[in-house]
Amino acid sequence: MPTDSATETPGDCFAPASFTSSAQTVVGELAAQYPGVPLLALGQTALWDEPTKATLRRLLDTFAPGTPMTVAAHDSDYFAKLPGHPSSAGASDYAVVPHDDIRTRGLWSAAGEMSAFFGGEDVPTQHEIEQKGGVSLAKTTKFVPDAAQFVSDLTTAWGWSGIIYTRWDKKIAADVPLREILPVLLSQIVTTFEQSANRLKKPERAADALALGETVCGWVEAFAASHLDASLTDLYADLLLRFYELLLGAPAKNLSVSSTRELLRFNTQTAHLPRFAFVDLFLNPATRKPALNAYNTAVSGSGAYTLDSFGDGATPFDVVIPERGRGTLAVLTDGTVRVMLPSETLTVCPPGQGCAPSSVAELAKLLEAQLGDNIALVGKAVALLPMLAAEYVFAFHESASGYSDRSADMLDEMRRKKLPVPVVYPILRVQYATWDTLAAVPVEPGDTRDAINLPPYLQQTLGRASIGFEDFALCWRRAVSLAERDLLTLRNLRSPRELLAHLNEDGGEWETRERDYEAARLTLLGVNDRAQAVQGRVYTLYDQVRRLQAEALRIERDKGNDFRARIEPIRAKIAASMNAEETTALQGSIETLQAERAITFDIEIASRRGNIRYALATIRELKQTRLAIERGTDAEAARQTLRRIEAEAEAAKAELVANSLRTLHALPHTNNRPSAWWFPLVDPSGAWFSCLAATTELRWEAL
Repeated sequence: MPTDSATETPGDCFAPASFTSSAQTVVGELAAQYPGVPLLALGQTALWDEPTKATLRRLLDTFAPGTPMTVAAHDSDYFAKLPGHPSSAGASDYAVVPHDDIRTRGLWSAAGEMSAFFGGEDVPTQHEIEQKGGVSLAKTTKFVPDAAQFVSDLTTAWGWSGIIYTRWDKKIAADVPLREILPVLLSQIVTTFEQSANRLKKPERAADALALGETVCGWVEAFAASHLDASLTDLYADLLLRFYELLLGAPAKNLSVSSTRELLRFNTQTAHLPRFAFVDLFLNPATRKPALNAYNTAVSGSGAYTLDSFGDGATPFDVVIPERGRGTLAVLTDGTVRVMLPSETLTVCPPGQGCAPSSVAELAKLLEAQLGDNIALVGKAVALLPMLAAEYVFAFHESASGYSDRSADMLDEMRRKKLPVPVVYPILRVQYATWDTLAAVPVEPGDTRDAINLPPYLQQTLGRASIGFEDFALCWRRAVSLAERDLLTLRNLRSPRELLAHLNEDGGEWETRERDYEAARLTLLGVNDRAQAVQGRVYTLYDQVRRLQAEALRIERDKGNDFRARIEPIRAKIAASMNAEETTALQGSIETLQAERAITFDIEIASRRGNIRYALATIRELKQTRLAIERGTDAEAARQTLRRIEAEAEAAKAELVANSLRTLHALPHTNNRPSAWWFPLVDPSGAWFSCLAATTELRWEAL
């Protein structure tokens, strides 16, 4: 088994002082510099990586036990939709779908996503497959019965599924009734745990994995039965606490649960909180314009919309109204204040009424009077972090929250403009050694059954169907390097014969296909030889035609010269003659000369023209003969064989490229953001999770 010499194997994860120096340092700085400031772990779902931050709770309990921590569901975003997807015509309001680059392209289902063990959310896109792998997708689909299905299978994110809302309207996650989504959610959990259990080779370990799935389903069903009017967010709050307890081995201390709709509940009683001070910059006439410019500059080129995309007067804040949705808060220059929901626009301050707010307190008073005290005010894109970072230290996994750097850019620009930016706490970044610490999973010595059944993409990369826990920990980085190498190799396969030779390195069905391809190619070479022999005669005849045409033109020129030399002078004499006898004699001379010229010139010209016509007729016949050779049954069958095998080879290449891309994306991504329940699924003893916590690295990121 190849290993990465640059990779360090995990040390003794259970030594008394085994936590990393960065973790000890950062937690110490947290306690010393920000005493009493709670950590905030914010995520869309409890079924993915958020509860893995129980590592932080363990670190806090060890080095700063009094530090509070809040885990919250980011429930103020809209629940995923996929207009036009076949599931939208189904009977259920919700459906579980995979993610690919054709039928579910653009899907974002963060509040309803799950990844099986080794599953990842990254889609090997068509563009990546073509650009990084040198694949012609147009060629791959020529011989498949369903091109769309082929591309869907090719680009599906392995092991990932997401729940979408199928109806015409839009719901924010907090407004999703648990009773409505429950059957689909349970089905997703069961399927994901079954797929995960299949990754465990030892039957006893697979049975434990399925039992954990049953436990999680039991938690969900019990909560739904005792909370009939609960929302999906309410369930996630319950599951977050349960997963923390499962990972830590006991109920978590100094841990509270919340949601963005609760944290950002906005009314006259909450407007004074530091989390809303940032909003003032966009309401105060003295700071509004430079604040808006700083926001637009920060999001430009990020994929997020600049504020002009939301309409006149748009601010970087949305008002979330229970059961009505989420809409942009707009403050127009004429004093109009609007909340622009997807289905309607609410005017909360008409023009000329003098109620336009110039402070967050005035905004709270206005919105509470018009919309009630149960609304929330949520920052768009880069505006959310500065709000909550005024009271919390955000805890993000590495690679999570892609807008954080742009939030920092926005705040830096505001500070350069001397705006009164509220104080914000830095972000705490959490880096795991997920796959390195897999070696900590307890295995009986010599028990070769206790291993991992690799998913297809890793079977390809590593060239084996299963692997031990420790072996995988040692070689997963090597797998990423191998995937990069394989992509380069595949991209450099320029011809079908090179590709077939590559595919035939391991023999199997490609040996037969390569042999059939060569036979068809030789058949076509023979056909081409016969056709070229005929074409050679065509070229010879064309040369003959060109020669005859040149001779005919030369003779015609000679004939003209002869006419001017001998005939024209006689005609001139006839015209000048006054003597009838002389005229008659001259005309006789012309007739004699014309008879001579007919023999000398006309017959020769006609002969060549006739030969030209015969040659052209022969050429037409030869071309038909050549076409008959080229289009014969054997030739067409050989061409069809070549096209079919080339398409099949290109499709096989596309699958190899897609799997390499899965390895390249999934392993680093899941190393940074592993689903929390993977740890007890694989290792009920807790050793893997304990080793993960012991090797966790922390760093500060300025905001």
